Formats: sequence, structure tokens, C-alpha cells
Amino acid sequence: MIRKIEAGFIGGLFSLAASGAIAADLPATKAPPVPPPPVFSWQGPYLGIYAGALLGDGNFTLLSSTPLRGEAFVGGGAVGYNWQWDEHIVLGLEADFGYRGPLQVARVNYVNPSATYGGVLGTGRVRVGYAFAPRWLAYGAAGFVFGTNFTPRRFDATLPLTFGEVSTGPTVRPGWTAGAGVEYAWSDRISVKAEYLYAWLANSGVNYATTLGSIPANVRSAGHIVRGGLNYHFAFGGPATPLAAAPPPPPVTK
Repeated sequence: MIRKIEAGFIGGLFSLAASGAIAADLPATKAPPVPPPPVFSWQGPYLGIYAGALLGDGNFTLLSSTPLRGEAFVGGGAVGYNWQWDEHIVLGLEADFGYRGPLQVARVNYVNPSATYGGVLGTGRVRVGYAFAPRWLAYGAAGFVFGTNFTPRRFDATLPLTFGEVSTGPTVRPGWTAGAGVEYAWSDRISVKAEYLYAWLANSGVNYATTLGSIPANVRSAGHIVRGGLNYHFAFGGPATPLAAAPPPPPVTK
């Protein structure tokens, strides 16, 4: 009886050892590691729209100098391209073109200009940006600007007592612009931005037909532009594709 018990015990040990060896020969069932998420990049072309306000900082000089203070609507479209230089530095080129509404001029002395003509306003700028956080970009920009000068349609004056209407009309003038902004990538394709620009246009001379005859005037066109925008980024040079995870090593068979 004792020998039968010993034989059964020894047989059970052999069965347990054999099942362990078979399990060791089976391939591993552990899932491969999850690849890291894509790294966002600002690289590539984009199209956008913008809208905001221009706050006048020019002068209307006729007999005396009158500041051209007031506000006007600005809005239009933009196109640009970004180069992701490294993890933080982003270089870019951007051009925009749009409409500037009439500048509503506030009266400040005895010469009272009316609202100016509306017209075009466009810029071409170099952007230098710093990606200070994931999907956030702060940048400075500078370049050239062109636009319709801030010519008042008419004026009246109390010293001397006269009034007149422009006889030569507005013209498009070149100039320079500089400013800064911040942009946030809402998704891989959509970003929103807010920016400030100062724009200065070359001075221009205009003539007014008045009750005292033809009188020349000088217009200095400049202003502060505050605007927001929405950009669509194309797939070229978009988010970087992470490297695929290496496959697990083959199981070692005994």
C-alpha cells in the first residue's frame, strides 16, 4: 500500500514538471508597448482670415496740424509658411490683404476733418516665433505695408472761416510695419491668433477745393492695428509621425 502511494506521488511530481516545461516553451502573450503620440509641428503652409480695428495715429496738416485720431474696421485674408527650425524656434513668411474702413476722426482744434476714405491695406512680413509651450507660439513680425492713405473727404475750419472738399482723391502709399502676436493650435489643422501691428504709410499731398480757392494739405497716415485671426494649416510638413515600436524578440525554445 505504501509503495502505491509513493509511486503516485512521484508520478504527480513528473507531471507537474512536464507541464511547467511546456508552458515555458509557449510564446509570450504580452502586448507590444504603445507608441508615443505624434509630436505637433508648425511646419508647412497655411491660409487664414482676420478682423480687427485700426486706431489712427496720423496727422492732417492744412493751415495747422490736426491729429487723425479715431478708429476703423480692418479685415481680410492671409497666406503664409512656417519653418520649424527646432523644438522651439519657428520662422515664417506671411502676407495679408484686406479692407480698411473709413477712419472716424475726432475733432481736436479749429480744423475739423471729416471721416477719411476707406480703402485697401496689406502687408508682407517676416515672422520669428518661439514655441514656449505645446501648441503655443509667440512671435515678432516686421516688413512692408501698403494701403490707401487717410485722406479726409472734406473739412471745415473756424480760423480762417472756410470749408472744402478734396479734389485729388486718395492714393495707395507704401510704408513699413512691425508688431507681435501669439498663436494657439486648436487642432493639428486649425489655429487662432491675436496680434498687434504698427503701420506707417509715406506722407502724401492732397488738394482741397475751398471757399478760399484750392488749398494744399499734407496727410500722414499711421495707426495701431489690433486684430484676431483663424488659420488653416495644410498637411505638408504636419505633425511628425512617430517611429514604430520594435517587435518583441522571438521566444527562446529549449
